[in-house]
Amino acid sequence: MVLLLVRVCTDLGGDFLMTGKKVLVLGGGFGGVRAAISARAALDSDHEVTIVDRNRMPHLCGMNPLLIVGERETNKTGRSLGRLANRGIKFVEANIDLIDTDAQNVATSAGTLDYDYLVVALGAAYDWDAVPGARDAYSFYDFDYARQLRRRLSRLKRGKIVLAASKPPYKCPPAPFETTMIINWWARKKGIRKDIDISVYIPEPGPLGVAGKEASMRVRSALDQRGIELITEAGVTEVSTDGREASFTDGSSTSASIIATIPVHRLPDVVAASGIANGKPWVPVDRATLETSTANVFAIGDVNVVPSGDFAIPKAGVFAAGQGTKVGEVIASRVNDSNAPEPYDGVGFCFMAYSGGRAATVGGEFLADGGPDTVLTDPSVAGNRSKERFERDWRSFKI
Repeated sequence: MVLLLVRVCTDLGGDFLMTGKKVLVLGGGFGGVRAAISARAALDSDHEVTIVDRNRMPHLCGMNPLLIVGERETNKTGRSLGRLANRGIKFVEANIDLIDTDAQNVATSAGTLDYDYLVVALGAAYDWDAVPGARDAYSFYDFDYARQLRRRLSRLKRGKIVLAASKPPYKCPPAPFETTMIINWWARKKGIRKDIDISVYIPEPGPLGVAGKEASMRVRSALDQRGIELITEAGVTEVSTDGREASFTDGSSTSASIIATIPVHRLPDVVAASGIANGKPWVPVDRATLETSTANVFAIGDVNVVPSGDFAIPKAGVFAAGQGTKVGEVIASRVNDSNAPEPYDGVGFCFMAYSGGRAATVGGEFLADGGPDTVLTDPSVAGNRSKERFERDWRSFKI
């Protein structure tokens, strides 16, 4: 026997049946998955939770620094979104073609999906063509690019390695510094460090500005101790066709054996076309609920902007996950007509590995009064164990 739960409404002049609500989540990254799990856990089974992503098997880009030096296997950096069915969440593998907030539906390559509540968690798109030559150069911000860089590094015996960011914001602010320190550790382990020069170019005045001056100085010191050259206020503007020379905003240029860029991040086209960003570079949201200017449409993770003092909440997986959990709670409270949850708190962190065996965290309360209240911990073996546990938890959908 099937029990159908309904609500009888009489305020429109007659009785009619209200079916369960439809929660539609676009994007299967940190934020999207947590939003779906959070909403599903708090809603009765007559309500539907669906997640859409073009990739059934997304990969954890936080593993890429170790992947490129052969310390992570390519077949162990992903998780299957199909497993969400075990939690009562429907997964649709499809491209997202159009978001229509007026009609409350989303056109996909698998058909049109209606919604009552929409969560946009499509992340940041990479504009490889914003920096001429970057598309054909190396990178570690994309899984396929990271595998190409892995193959190139495995053949390297001597030369210069340059990691170069173009302009902020970019995902996981510690990534350029973590990656150069991982490469330093790998080169020492291989016995080729004395024959390798490592440089990192960034457009900002210093590393990890959002974490404060002390953290920034400590990262500078860590790079210097390892013989890694840091060049600030020098975003990459062009990479030569042979991939061996790069130019920068400060007017300088350099030659290298390997040039790996961090691509320009931008709003995905389908999100920009939806109008929920109101013409802004990133989607503005209510700081407490992550709701956009369109009712019952939420934007979480890299696709949004949440101001934090002179900065913004970093574009990083843990923050997206926290926002996803909060949005799931907000949606459930509205569907269930229950008390609204506490406002989003902006608490989160990023791991930053200093080697294959030691890692630190940088994080704290990014929406604290007066600006971000953050701490950079000392790198430690225990910190690295926490990082490895985080990776395992991500693969099993605990994060």
